[in-house]
Amino acid sequence: MTIGYLMRRLKVSRTRAYQLTRRPSFPVPAGFADHMRIWRKSDVDGWLTAHRPDALPDEEAAPDDDPE
Repeated sequence: MTIGYLMRRLKVSRTRAYQLTRRPSFPVPAGFADHMRIWRKSDVDGWLTAHRPDALPDEEAAPDDDPE
């Protein structure tokens, strides 16, 4: 996951998302691509559960309200 994922999950600015990733408790990036840090989704979701339980659920996991 990229910083964009964290921004969407927490509804915060890019600056605030970067601040959170610099905390000692935030997961270490799993890798880098084109000057971007990339984290494992499971690591980020685990951190959010432990440190930001008020974070909105992942949009991908949200049920579809359309009955059709």
